[in-house]
This record gives sequence, C-alpha cells and structure tokens, in this order.
Amino acid sequence: MQSVKAECGSCGGTGLYRGFAEPKGVAVVCLDCSGTGCREIKYEPFSERKPQNDVQTVRLSKGASILNCGPTGRSVSYEEFACGKLPAAK
Repeated sequence: MQSVKAECGSCGGTGLYRGFAEPKGVAVVCLDCSGTGCREIKYEPFSERKPQNDVQTVRLSKGASILNCGPTGRSVSYEEFACGKLPAAK
C-alpha cells in the first residue's frame, strides 16, 4: 500500500470551507481535511490485470442506470479478453 498527499477537493487546499450557511467574511475549518488543505490518498499500485476464473464470456455494458443496464453487443471469450481483445458494440 502506498500513499500520496493531494489537495483537498472540498476546500481547494485552503483548509477553510465557505458554503451557503456561512455569512459573508466567515469560514469554518474544513471537515474533510481538518484544516490542513490536503488529503492522504492510499492506493495499491497497478501491476497487471487480475484474473477472474468464474467468467466464460465478456460483453460491453449498456450503462449503469436502472432503465438501461446489462450486457450488450457481441461477446468474446474470457480467454480472448485476457489476451487483450475487447467485445464489439455490434
């Protein structure tokens, strides 16, 4: 596991937050970074795609909404996908 310090997205690196509830000229200490202006992001470096042994067929996704989800298009075998081939849309 590695980590990197990044600018806090909530306060833009200022350590202070001003929203609709704060009067003009008043700020509060940012709750996301505790006033430091930065956040520590922990991550595992990517080395290679991990295998998924219980899949035989790979297809494209229609999307993530409830009305438009599930597989679509042509399929490729998992072995083909593992070798770098992606399924076609049609």
